Amino acid sequence: MSGSEAGDRRRIAITAAVVVTALAAAWLSGAELHRLGDRDGWASFTDLLGSLTSPDLSSGFLARIGTLAIESVLIGALGLALALVLATGLAVLAARIPGLPDDPLTRPWRLWIQRIIRATARGILVFYRSVPEILWAYLFVRILGLGAGPAVLAIGITFSGIIGKLFAELIEAADPEPIRLLRASGAGSVAVFLYGVLPQVRGQWIAYALFRLECAIRSASILGVVGAGGLGSEIDLSIRYFQYDKLATALLAVLAYVVVLELVSVALRRARPLWPVSLFVLGALAGLIWLDIPWGDIISSDAVDQFTEFAGGFLHPNTEASFVWHALELAAITVAMAWCATVVAAGIAFVLAPMSATTFTLRGYLQNAPRGRGPTRWAAVLLIVPSRLSLQLARSLPELIWALLFIVWVGPGVTAGILALTVHTTGILGRLFGDALEEAQPEPPRMIEATGAGPLARYLYGVLPQAFPRMLSFALFRFEVNIRDAAMVGFVGAGGLGYAMHTAISLFHMSDLATLVGMTIAAVLLFDWLGDRVRLELLR
Repeated sequence: MSGSEAGDRRRIAITAAVVVTALAAAWLSGAELHRLGDRDGWASFTDLLGSLTSPDLSSGFLARIGTLAIESVLIGALGLALALVLATGLAVLAARIPGLPDDPLTRPWRLWIQRIIRATARGILVFYRSVPEILWAYLFVRILGLGAGPAVLAIGITFSGIIGKLFAELIEAADPEPIRLLRASGAGSVAVFLYGVLPQVRGQWIAYALFRLECAIRSASILGVVGAGGLGSEIDLSIRYFQYDKLATALLAVLAYVVVLELVSVALRRARPLWPVSLFVLGALAGLIWLDIPWGDIISSDAVDQFTEFAGGFLHPNTEASFVWHALELAAITVAMAWCATVVAAGIAFVLAPMSATTFTLRGYLQNAPRGRGPTRWAAVLLIVPSRLSLQLARSLPELIWALLFIVWVGPGVTAGILALTVHTTGILGRLFGDALEEAQPEPPRMIEATGAGPLARYLYGVLPQAFPRMLSFALFRFEVNIRDAAMVGFVGAGGLGYAMHTAISLFHMSDLATLVGMTIAAVLLFDWLGDRVRLELLR
């Protein structure tokens, strides 16, 4: 058997295994896709869609939506600023700086202290990113009351864990030679970081921070469902009271500022570092001025007492065998929801990504080639526009909003959660897959195109072999993210660990909550580790 035949059989076997495990995950999670055909649910959903075409444009409501939209944007900006401060400090402590661990001048006892500090910082980052931001927001609402403050703190904590992990990985991937030279010249740790590490990672840090700014503002748009300010409260009320014209206005506002922010983010990635840094600083200052956050209450005696009472439950988790087994079942359902949604979304994004890429459909790879005209070009445009718009809509609305919408259609439960995760993940992976395809080296598809081959042959034999490992890596990373998101959508009734955590908080059963959060952290840790191993193998 030739190597190519063996490779083809291996790919077929892997594809079949992925499909089978996705079907098994759907069965394990208890998804009931037949509910999509329920007449009453479909009638309610079509009423919702019909109302969405007639938004409430009254001046009073538009003014309210505008105020809440500004509040959501500023919550996201201030929350991200807090996250960047926490993430940078923890990343520096958690990272093993290249060139320093093998420094013979470092004394053994200092190495032990450094290892303890790194392990502690990594543990904090894991804890911060393992707990969904909606859970943090709910807890801070119970401690601090309603308003923007809980949302800012929730975004700051969760996003610091996510950003800090990537910042630390970028530090560890830096070129060790400049660091060794600085160390050999007698430079201290601060100088080594400022002049040996930071210049190498600064651009990547800023680019990722801009991407997380979009995510933070999307999160700020939904945390209001638990009373944490922003547009989420209006969206939740509009759905619960069947005021779909008001819901349409709120969703259009979310879509508008997310799209604008994406365009601004793309422009700032190409600008000098001063501009995006200025955006972060100005956004944080505007949030501090505009948002009415009682910072003094965070350290008040009442808040400390409530937090102490809450934390006490984590010292005594519910270890009853029946409850632990139930928590394990919920964790398995949550992971199954995430895997099923990721596989389906990756399959849809795999089809839509090349259809939305202008390189394949319009330009081609030949240098100085004439642009296509006539019916062929119009057919390509008609292919690109719907593909891009559908991906943009899917990723612009947060998964929690999609969950609320699907609950109207199929009712509360796991099915609504899987559908919500699938739609949002399709938009995210569609963009990431498209970026991977567009960044492929042009020489192989150019050679294929020169022989007279069409777009499909260029894609299958010139571009896809280059981009496929990165696409798989993106899909695996998104699966890890979806485990947290699957827990989050449960807070609005979409099943899994989130629904149980919401119940435990509502009843203030902190020992139950401790066990459930522990299961979430364990699941995230396990699949973080597995995902890292698989991604390294793919990239290798």
